[in-house]
Amino acid sequence: MGNIRINRIRVIFISSAILLLLLSVLSYWRISALHKTSEMVNHTTQVKLDLENIYTSVSEADSGHRGFILTKDSVYIDRFDRTLAKLDVQMDSLSAHIHDNYSQRANVVKLREIVDRRIDYMHYLLKQSETKKIEIPQWLEARKIMGELRAHVSHMSTEEDMLSKLRRRSLDEEMLITPLFTVFLTVAALLVLIASYFMVNRELNTSNLLRDDLEESQSQLTERNATLEQRNKSLDKMNKELESFTYISSHDLQEPLRKMQTFISRILDKDQETLSDTGKNYLKRTQDAASRLQNLIQDLLAYSRVNKEIFPSKNEDLYLLVNEVRDELVDEINAKDAKIEVKGNKEIKIISSQFRQLLLNLVSNAIKFTPADVKPHIVIENQMVPESEIPGGHQTQKSFSKITVADNGIGFDPAYKERIFEVFQRLHTREEYSGTGIGLAIVKKIVENHEGYVFADGTEGKGATFTIYIPS
Repeated sequence: MGNIRINRIRVIFISSAILLLLLSVLSYWRISALHKTSEMVNHTTQVKLDLENIYTSVSEADSGHRGFILTKDSVYIDRFDRTLAKLDVQMDSLSAHIHDNYSQRANVVKLREIVDRRIDYMHYLLKQSETKKIEIPQWLEARKIMGELRAHVSHMSTEEDMLSKLRRRSLDEEMLITPLFTVFLTVAALLVLIASYFMVNRELNTSNLLRDDLEESQSQLTERNATLEQRNKSLDKMNKELESFTYISSHDLQEPLRKMQTFISRILDKDQETLSDTGKNYLKRTQDAASRLQNLIQDLLAYSRVNKEIFPSKNEDLYLLVNEVRDELVDEINAKDAKIEVKGNKEIKIISSQFRQLLLNLVSNAIKFTPADVKPHIVIENQMVPESEIPGGHQTQKSFSKITVADNGIGFDPAYKERIFEVFQRLHTREEYSGTGIGLAIVKKIVENHEGYVFADGTEGKGATFTIYIPS
């Protein structure tokens, strides 16, 4: 009789295990389908981003070669060369992302042909400008090729939009079905466990009520943990969808905004004589507002990327990073005759692309928030310090790179030293100083990505100092 009972218990548990395994496989299949559909939606977004990057790079190259032809300033030709080098990588990235789309593969071939033709014509105009002046028909031909490029990029983006709608519809269906299916599987699994429990309990003819109460409590705890885990997963999923929505929405806003700026510029150029002074003023104010909105969108995109992109830290040369920042801010530096000094250790363990953005934000702020009659002087210093030096730090053996960025600008009230790192927080009106209120929020997020700390200190009229601690 004992052997029969043991065999029955064994059969019950084996059957339950097989059923639970089957339910797990079905659940994994549904979740995998949802994940795959989500990746396909993200894939179309990446293709559109590649197209936007290619068009932007060609536009930057066009601006650089025009600037060099008109001014003979080597800064423009350097920008032109850097942009061309970046363009090859962007074209390869686009080709890799559309390898499974026959229609878009043909479009990429045509896109590469248009881009090559535009670059060849840029080189031709550069060579021509060495001996004679570039005539209007030649400029018009360049504009014609850019128009052809813009139209083809728009055509490819439209195809991706259509594909994105289909994939989004499929994703919505998956997002509707998968939670219901998961709940069904969870309930089924619980039913199997409960049935197994009662069958085993009957076979053993347990009379120990205390043991029964203990097993019931454990079952309830398991159920609550499963519910809590499911809620945590749902919350994490909602956060990721919100970040994705912010990024995609901000990205899609730029195209109509860019068209608005283009149309206003054309009106101001072509109808200059017929417009009243009031009309010109309204259009100019509209154009300025559009530029501010575009800057805000770009900062939102930067904040979204910093939130999502985490890369390993590497030892980098701080001095080289500062030189890159100098190159990017060369116009602002020259306009205000700014001076940037770098002191201390060269080596620093950072995420290079993100830390470069951090320095760019701090230095550009230091230049911007300096009185008109004062030459900006920014000092960047890097030194190694123990963790105990950090405000609120501990006595440990860990060491940190302490990077200070000090300026002689307008400073700020120390009462706001925490608030300035919040998104959309400004201490001055837009009429006094331009900006979006996101730059320092990006700085704080980058420091958090490095598992570091950032502090601000300043005095009104005497400048500000930002102190950053990064684990070494």
